[in-house]
Amino acid sequence: MPYTLSPEGDLHLTFDDHSQLSISAYADGIVRVRWLPRGTPNPHMRQTWSFVDAHGNCPREGWSRDALSAVIADRFPQLVPTVTEHESRLRLELGKITLYAELSRPCLTWQVNGRTVCADNALIGYVYDSRTGRIAHTLSRDLEDCYYGFGEASGKLNKHSRHLRMRPTDALGYDAEHSDPLYKHVPFYLTLNGYGNAMRVYGLFYDTPYECVFDMGAEIDNYYGDYRVFRAEGGDLDYWFIAAEDIEGVLRRYTALTGRQPLPPRDSLGYQGNGMAWLEADDPTAQLEYFTAKLRAHDLPCSSFSLGSGYTRAADGKRYVFTWARDRIPDPAKFIGVLKSAGLSVAANLKPGILTTHPLFEQAKEAGLLIRCADSDAPDLAPWWSGEAAHLDFTNPRTIDWWKERLKAELFAYGVDYPWNDNNEYNIRHDLARCYAFGAEAPLMAVRPVQTLLMALASFEAVREYYPERRPFVTSRSAAPGVQRYAATWTGDNRSDWKSLQYNIPMGMGLSLSGFANFGHDVGGFAGEPPNAELFVRWAQSCIFTPRFTINSWYRNCEEAPWMHESVLPEVREALKFRYAMIPYLYSLLYLAEQTGAPVIRPTVYHFWDDPNTRDQSFEYMVGAWLLAAPVYREGERQRAVYLPRGADWYDWHTGARYEGGKTVTLDAPLNRLPLLARAGALIPTEQDGKRRVYVFPPRAGESAFDLFEDDGVSLAYRQGGYRLIRLRMQADEQQVVLRAEAEVEWILPCGEQRAIVLLNR
Repeated sequence: MPYTLSPEGDLHLTFDDHSQLSISAYADGIVRVRWLPRGTPNPHMRQTWSFVDAHGNCPREGWSRDALSAVIADRFPQLVPTVTEHESRLRLELGKITLYAELSRPCLTWQVNGRTVCADNALIGYVYDSRTGRIAHTLSRDLEDCYYGFGEASGKLNKHSRHLRMRPTDALGYDAEHSDPLYKHVPFYLTLNGYGNAMRVYGLFYDTPYECVFDMGAEIDNYYGDYRVFRAEGGDLDYWFIAAEDIEGVLRRYTALTGRQPLPPRDSLGYQGNGMAWLEADDPTAQLEYFTAKLRAHDLPCSSFSLGSGYTRAADGKRYVFTWARDRIPDPAKFIGVLKSAGLSVAANLKPGILTTHPLFEQAKEAGLLIRCADSDAPDLAPWWSGEAAHLDFTNPRTIDWWKERLKAELFAYGVDYPWNDNNEYNIRHDLARCYAFGAEAPLMAVRPVQTLLMALASFEAVREYYPERRPFVTSRSAAPGVQRYAATWTGDNRSDWKSLQYNIPMGMGLSLSGFANFGHDVGGFAGEPPNAELFVRWAQSCIFTPRFTINSWYRNCEEAPWMHESVLPEVREALKFRYAMIPYLYSLLYLAEQTGAPVIRPTVYHFWDDPNTRDQSFEYMVGAWLLAAPVYREGERQRAVYLPRGADWYDWHTGARYEGGKTVTLDAPLNRLPLLARAGALIPTEQDGKRRVYVFPPRAGESAFDLFEDDGVSLAYRQGGYRLIRLRMQADEQQVVLRAEAEVEWILPCGEQRAIVLLNR
C-alpha cells in the first residue's frame, strides 16, 4: 500500500479499494483526518463554512477544504511529522501526539503524551455504503468515558450510552429529557476519561453538513466490542482531533478554529420583553403601550423587546416576512416608537419561508432566490404557517443581498435594531431539493445547516452596514458550527413544565461546551399550558445568569410578562433586579468568551474534572469560575441538596455560611431565593444604585483576581482599545484580607468574616 508525505506535512495513504486517508497535523495538538472512500472528494463537500481566518472571517462561498491549512496557519501552523514504518503500520510523531496508522486498512490509534486515548475499531473503523452514500466512523469506547457537547441535546450532561441525531427540526413542545433531534446541527463533542496524571481529554469535530447521528453506546454488538459510532447520510469523512490539557483548552482551540461569540450590546443582557400574544391583538400598538406602562407601574427593569411574527400577520391570517400588518399597524414607525420612547431596543422576528401567497413570492421565484425542486426549476414547496412556502436559498449571493435590502428597507428604516432569525431549521423533507451552492448546485441534504449559517451571516451583515456605529446583534433558533460568529441562540420552543425547567439546564451546558456562549431558554416555557405561579418563579430564578433572558410563549390566555402571576410578582421582580445587578459580571464573562472561547455557563466538571462526582453533575451550573447556581426544579421544594465540588471551599451567597467542598449540603430555598454559592476566592463585580460593588469571598489563604470589563456597551470601539479592564485582586492569609482595585469600588464581604480588611483602591 503506497503512502506519501508532502513537503507541507500531509500524509496520504491509498488502500487496495482505492480509498484514501489523509492526515494533517497542526500546532497545539490539532490533527485533521480526511477519508475519501471513492478516492476523490465528494463534489458536494469541496467547501466548508466551519472555519475562520486570522480576522475571524469566512467568505460567503466558504473555504476550499483543500486550502484549510493556510486559513488557520496564523493560529495553528502545520507540522511535518516524523514517520517510521514498523510491522505493517506507520508511527507518526506529531508533537505531544503519537499516531499509529495501519497500512492494510484505515485504522488509527491515538496517544497523547505516551498514553493511548482512543482508537478506531479495528473491524469497522471506516465504512462506506456505495448504494446509499452513507458513511460511518467507529471508535473504541471505554465504559468510563464521559461525552459532552453535541450542541443542543436532550437528557443529562454526560451523553454516554445516548443515541443522538442531528437533523435540525422544528421541535415545538419537545421533551427536554428524551426528544431527538432538536433544532441544531453541531457535530462536536469532548471525551473525558481518567483522573490525576492519567486524565485524558480531547475533542472530535466532524465537519459535515449532512444529517448525521452519534451513537455513544446505545448500540451494542457482541462481535465488535465496546464502540461508539458517527454516521452521516452522505459526503466524505472529514474530522478534527483536538487534544488539550483540560476542557478549557479543547474549547479554546475549537473556537479559535470555528470562531467565537462576539461581545453583544450590553442592553441584550437585560430582560427582553417578548411573547406572541402582544402582536396578535387587534391593536398591537395599544398592547405595547400597555406593556411599557405596566413595566413602569410595577417598577420592573426591561432593556429590549422582540417583536413576534404577529406584526407580519395579514388580514388572511398568514404571516409574510418583510411586510407589516397594515390593517392593525398602519404606522410602523409610530408602533416602534412606543418601545423606543420607553428606552427599549427592538428586535423583529424573521423567517426564511416565502408563502405562495406572499406579495414577493413571484419576485423571489423569478430572481431564482428560492430552493428548487429536485426534478424541475419550480420552487420546492413545503407546509409552512397555514400554507405552502418555498425557502429562500442563501447559497445564492443574490438571496443574501435581497435579504439585506429587505431588512434595511422594511425593518431598520422604521427603527428596528436587531434581527431575530426564527424557524430557520430548513426542515424540508425533500432532501434532494436543489440549492444554488454558489454556482456548483447541490442537494439540500448537502447544505442544510449552511443555509442556516448564511441566513445568520446575511442578517449580521445587514446590521453592520445599516448601523455602522453599533456592534451587530442577531439571534438564531437553529445553528451549526460557525453560527456563533454571527448570532446568539436559545433552546427553542420548550414545554412549560417542571421537567423542561430541569433538563434545559444540561441542554444549555451542552451548548456552552460546543462554542455557544450566548444562549438562553424561554422563561416559563413556550408550549403547553401556562406555568403556575411557583413554576414561573423558579424558571425566572433558573435563568438569572443565562445571557439571554426572555419570557416568551405560544399565544395563550395569560400575559407573557413578569406580572403573569401577580401573586409572585415581588419574587419575579427580585430575580430581575438581581440579574441587572449581576450584569457587570456577565458582561465581563462575555468579553472573555470572545477573547478565549471560555463559556459563561459551565458544568462543574469544567473546573473540577478530577472530582468523579462532577462528571455527570447535570442540574447545577457554574457562572464563570466563581459562582455555583442550583435551581429548584421540583414543585413544592423549599430546600435544595447541592453537591459542592472538592478542591474548594464554598460560601452560601445569601447567608455567608462556609462549606468544605467534596460534600453534599442542603440549602434553604424559599420561593424568593435561588440557591447560590460562591467559590472561595470569588470576586463578583455588580452594579447597584449606579455604584460598583464587588462581593468578596476570601479563601483561607491565597490570591485571586478578576478583570471587570467596561466600555460604552454599544459600539465596536472596544476592538480599537476603547474599553477599560479594572483589575480586581485579593490576597488572604490567616490575619488579613488585602483587596485592590484600579478604580473606585465598594467591597462587600461575608458577614462572618473576622480578619482585618486592607483596602488599596486605585
